[in-house]
Amino acid sequence: MTDDTFPADRLNRILVAVETIEESLGVLARKQALTRDEYRADSDSRDIVERRFVKMTEASIDIAEELAKHERGTPPRSNPESMRVLGELDILTAETTDKMAQAARFRNVLSHTYGNIIDHDVVYNALQDLERYRTFVVEGARIPQFDWRA
Repeated sequence: MTDDTFPADRLNRILVAVETIEESLGVLARKQALTRDEYRADSDSRDIVERRFVKMTEASIDIAEELAKHERGTPPRSNPESMRVLGELDILTAETTDKMAQAARFRNVLSHTYGNIIDHDVVYNALQDLERYRTFVVEGARIPQFDWRA
């Protein structure tokens, strides 16, 4: 990790992104109580869940891009690549890197599909496993100059 001072505006962007992730996790955790059938039958809940996944993943990608740009001077070439850079920098564990790269691809699917094209069972399954996002925030907070949990 570079010892260069992280610009305040970029650190603020990271802090806002962490808040977005935590807020979205709260909303999604409440939606976990829905049964699969209830979820599939409730278009409002599906819309909320899908949008929160997109927002939460975009916030995670923003964090990854900011850290990657700070360390390497250039942004990653793709959303999944931004997560792989964090793994290469030993910010994320290999397991979290893989899961967050998958989350970045999942975000792309949600952002570019709609209606009955979306596989609601896939989204429901993702809803039941939010741990990758919690782990992402915890692992990122271990970097001393980015301790956003303090």
